[in-house]
Amino acid sequence: MVAQSRRSVRNWALWTLTVPAFGLVALVDLLAVGYGVRSFTELPSWHGLDLVLALTVSALVSVEGARRVENRRKSGGALHKDLAPAWMIAAALVLHPALAILVAVLLRIWWRIRAGKCIPYRWTFSTAVCVLGVGAADAAFAAARDVVGDSSLGLVVAMTLAAFAYVATDTVLCGLAIVLIVPGSSRQDAIGDKDSLCVDATAATLGCLLAAAALVSPWFAFLAIPISLTAQRALLFAQLESEAQTDPKTSLGRVDWWRRRTEEMLRTSRTQREPMAVLLIDIDHFKQVNDRHGHLVGDEALRAVATILRSAIRAKDVIGRFGGEEFVIALPDTDLADALVTADRLRTAVAASPLAAMCAGVLDDPQLDPDTFHLTVSVGVAVFPSDGQTVDELLFRADRAMYAAKAAGRDRVRSAADCAPADLARLTVTQRAAQPH
Repeated sequence: MVAQSRRSVRNWALWTLTVPAFGLVALVDLLAVGYGVRSFTELPSWHGLDLVLALTVSALVSVEGARRVENRRKSGGALHKDLAPAWMIAAALVLHPALAILVAVLLRIWWRIRAGKCIPYRWTFSTAVCVLGVGAADAAFAAARDVVGDSSLGLVVAMTLAAFAYVATDTVLCGLAIVLIVPGSSRQDAIGDKDSLCVDATAATLGCLLAAAALVSPWFAFLAIPISLTAQRALLFAQLESEAQTDPKTSLGRVDWWRRRTEEMLRTSRTQREPMAVLLIDIDHFKQVNDRHGHLVGDEALRAVATILRSAIRAKDVIGRFGGEEFVIALPDTDLADALVTADRLRTAVAASPLAAMCAGVLDDPQLDPDTFHLTVSVGVAVFPSDGQTVDELLFRADRAMYAAKAAGRDRVRSAADCAPADLARLTVTQRAAQPH
């Protein structure tokens, strides 16, 4: 039994962390434990348990009522934000820190029970972050009241600063952990996008309102339940809108979304008299991947190429799936020379990437050999204003340039300027359909 326990401890995912990530997790956990122990030793009495009960129960009802919505909102990434911190913020504002920690821990325990399987060290770390967030909110609230006083306006200011302290603590610690635990994470992966920040702001606001109501009577906490449930459903709208304009296989924008964004960029380029480039990218011989390895591997290869392309462009560039195995990218403020450099960099990145490793685990296929499973792309380049004045004209010229790259042997880049008018005329619709990808 002892040996089995030791083997179990050795298999903890905690030991797979890098030294910086392990150090952060351990430090946050120890700080939370230390703060919790000190808070409970300084607790003068257990007065306020009725408010602990009201906040905990109302939070659990809200969490359970929004469970289906939250499961729908979860994107599978390392970061997911909801409105549960509102009750922890309220607890930090109206309760002794020890009792506020009790509310946070009870909510986290319930989450652990309902979540089923989870990585223990991550749950412990998240709980520790909540405890430290409570401490930050309590300290900010006390410091602000010393400065602004206990007037009505002063309390509003103090509560706002305390709520901000909680959200900031949670954002910084969780974001830092994501960066250290998941290498290559972007800033958006770590701290969230604009919608995530709106969730934080909503939780902070609801927490302040909930605290103000709880000061009148603990049972006012239950009035926050319908507000929370309605807000949770409203948060789903942004995700549904995002899903409507996102290609499910590659997580890139759909072509209609890409066209709208590109038309906006083109209007800006026209107004500011700046160049703009359009790249049309097609995977070479992609049909052979589906025929030889099956569509599961084909779909995974498509996702892998999309990931490579997205990671190799600038934040202001706009990429979308054009259809099938074709991708399209709009490059604002980019002339022909820079567009050709970018296109060749993308072509080289795809050709040099370990696609077999990126597709591993999708299908147990021995033919997924890193030495043989490679993909290349052909890229066509068109530039505003020399190659076209509209998005359709630029797409047409980039499309013809891309097929010129295929005709030249594939795994190449061609620009619309390289294609003479006679060459464009020869690339008829019939010839295009006859050319294998």
